[in-house]
Amino acid sequence: MLFGVPPAVKSFFRPVVARLSKPIGRALPVMVLSWLLAPHRRCLKTLAGMVLGHREHVATISRRLRNRLWKTLTWYTTLYEALWSETDRWERRWAGRQKRHWMLVIDTTYHGTMSVCMENLLCFNRHQNPRQRTSSNHAFLLGLVLTDKGGRLPLPRKSYYTKAYCQKKRRRYRSLNDLAAALIREVRVPADVALTVVYDSAFDAQQVHQAARGRGFREVFPLDPNRNLSGSADVAAAQLPGQKVVPWTRTWQREEFALLELQVGNEDHVFFRRRHRDNLRPNKTQRRYAVATRRATVSKLGDCLIVASYKENAKVKLAAGESADWWACHTAAIPYDRHQRPQPQRWHAKVLACTDPTATARQVVEWYEVRWQIEMFHSDYPSSDRLYPGGRVA
Repeated sequence: MLFGVPPAVKSFFRPVVARLSKPIGRALPVMVLSWLLAPHRRCLKTLAGMVLGHREHVATISRRLRNRLWKTLTWYTTLYEALWSETDRWERRWAGRQKRHWMLVIDTTYHGTMSVCMENLLCFNRHQNPRQRTSSNHAFLLGLVLTDKGGRLPLPRKSYYTKAYCQKKRRRYRSLNDLAAALIREVRVPADVALTVVYDSAFDAQQVHQAARGRGFREVFPLDPNRNLSGSADVAAAQLPGQKVVPWTRTWQREEFALLELQVGNEDHVFFRRRHRDNLRPNKTQRRYAVATRRATVSKLGDCLIVASYKENAKVKLAAGESADWWACHTAAIPYDRHQRPQPQRWHAKVLACTDPTATARQVVEWYEVRWQIEMFHSDYPSSDRLYPGGRVA
């Protein structure tokens, strides 16, 4: 970086920047290099300070981001389309006529700020000390497409705007679930690809399910504790009062459960889960579950496969008199206090739902494990408030 961008790096980026505007094409190789080489917090000051060879790049990074020529839509959409086309073209050659399987992981990321005068902030006060300062955050909805050959396609992010900000700016308010439904409707999927959408219980909403159902996507997610069973196979059928799905799984018998042991060597979706070779040791990759499945009709969801799972965390030390058997967790009362942080336990309970009733418990568990990939991707995927101030995507 002392003497500018090497010619090999420029030739690598030449096919991509050919279709971009000149400010973006000039700054993209420099930003990627400085971003990869940044030793600490990746912000504008750090990236601009890494460039010492050509000082005009400093102005490009720190000033062009606010310039009208630096359009967020061009930055996200154009680069994503190029990456999508290249990945699809390469993987289609290797797949031949076989059906491919991709996964779409959706999650919300928050970027905290110390400012109290900025607009469009979400304020959280989760501190036990009432005198501690309230944390303020910007919210962004991220989507990550994972391919069965190991590809990573970050979707163009969507910004969340609060109701007060929308009223002030005369914008149409959309919740995070509305943004997730829009992302599912907009994602491009090749004709020979079967897509599975994975997300956490925060997106267990009607508009999200309708968007996935309309495009024929399979869904895997933890059930909301308030979900009830349905009296009919129709999706719009009324719910059964008092027949909640999560407590219903606690009545299942021990004979229905089976132990499931997963390891990198026997996983069917190993290419979805990227791991460093230092983390391929058996004690790093072994997971043990106790799982049971039943088909059920859930209100507003229709026919689903319900998977009751208990995952072991061998690192948690047992308290005096506490049993190490998963059955003790199954027969215990369901703790639910939204204002209390969950405490680590030897066995962690999770009730998963899959909109494909023909799936198996092993498949559902492995699909849901892939959701953690977007959590690790957040550290490498910059939020707009850090690298693209002022940029907006509808």
